[in-house]
Amino acid sequence: MSVDPLAVRVERTLRRGPAETISVARRKVDTAIKSRAQRTWTKIALGMVRLGPNQNIANAEYFAVLDGHTLNLQVRLPALEDADPASAEIVFSKDRAEYQVPATLTKMYDGFWYADTTAVFGPATGRLPLDPGTWTVGLRVELSSGETRNITIRRMNAGPVRGATPTVAVPPCADTGMRFRPTITSFGLAQIIVRGPQIRAEVARLMLDLGKAEILGRFVNVADGSGAVAEFSRREDTTIHETPVHVDGDIFRIRVPLAEMAPVPGEKDIWDIRIRVGGRRLRVGRYLHDLKDIRATLRTYERRMLMPGGVVFHLRPYYTPAGSLALTCTGANPGDTV
Repeated sequence: MSVDPLAVRVERTLRRGPAETISVARRKVDTAIKSRAQRTWTKIALGMVRLGPNQNIANAEYFAVLDGHTLNLQVRLPALEDADPASAEIVFSKDRAEYQVPATLTKMYDGFWYADTTAVFGPATGRLPLDPGTWTVGLRVELSSGETRNITIRRMNAGPVRGATPTVAVPPCADTGMRFRPTITSFGLAQIIVRGPQIRAEVARLMLDLGKAEILGRFVNVADGSGAVAEFSRREDTTIHETPVHVDGDIFRIRVPLAEMAPVPGEKDIWDIRIRVGGRRLRVGRYLHDLKDIRATLRTYERRMLMPGGVVFHLRPYYTPAGSLALTCTGANPGDTV
C-alpha cells in the first residue's frame, strides 16, 4: 500500500500541537508573502529599466476619461537638449494596432513644454475606434531639429482623491455601453483599458397618467428591434403578461398592461420588465449612467391609477440597485378614491 508523504507530514505537524501548527503556518505565509513581494518589486524594477532614460519620459499631469468616452490628457514633456518640440501627437497602441491624435504644444511659466489633447472614443464616425483590450498611451514628438522622438507617458504621483460624490469615476459610455478606464501600471505607465459594448434596453422616460402608463426608451447595440415583445413578470409567482413593443429605429415604446396587473385590494405586487428581442431577454432599466446609487438618486413618484370598472390601485415605479426598472402595484383599500 502506497503512503502519501504529504499526508504523513500533515499528521506529524498536527501531533505536535496547536502551537507548532500555528508556527508552521506562519512560516509558510511569511515565505509566500516575501516571494510575492520580491516578484512584484522585480517586475516594477524591470519596468522602470524598460522606460529608458529620463529624456524619454513625460509625466501625465492630468489623465481622465469624462462622460464615459472623452479623454482629457495633459503631459509635461521632459527637458529637451538643443531643440524645441515642433509638433506632437498622442499614440494609442495595442499589439500591432496604432492610432494617433494630434496634441497642442504650449510652453508654460515653469519653462517646460506641455502637450494637451482631447479624444472621443467609440465606433462612430469621427471617433477613435479603440476595440476591447489594454491600450498603451504614448507620445510622439517631432523636434525643431527634424528628429522624431517616441516618449513614454507615465504618472508617478497619485491623482486627486475623490471625495464623497454621487457619481462613479469611470461611467460607461451612454452611446455604446463600452467602458474606457484610464489606468496607471505598477511602474507608472499610462494605459486605457477598454471593455466591450453592452446590449441594453435603456429607459429614457416614464409617462404616467390616469389609467395609462408608458415606457419610452432606446435599444443599445440591438441590430433589429422588430418583433420585440415586453414581458411583465410578477415576482411572487410565475405570472407573466406580454405586450407588443412599438419600435422605430432604436427607439421603443411599451404600453404597460395595467388592467392585467391590478392587484387585490390591500395587496402589493412587484413586476419586473424584460424585452424579448433577437433571441435575447433584456431587462428594461437605466444602466448607462454615472450614478453610484440610482435608486436613491432617481426617486420616482407614486400615482393612483383608475381602471375600467372603477378599480383603483397605486402604481410606483422604481429602479433596483442594479438599475432595472420595477413596478410596484398596491391595491387601494375599499372606499379609496382617485
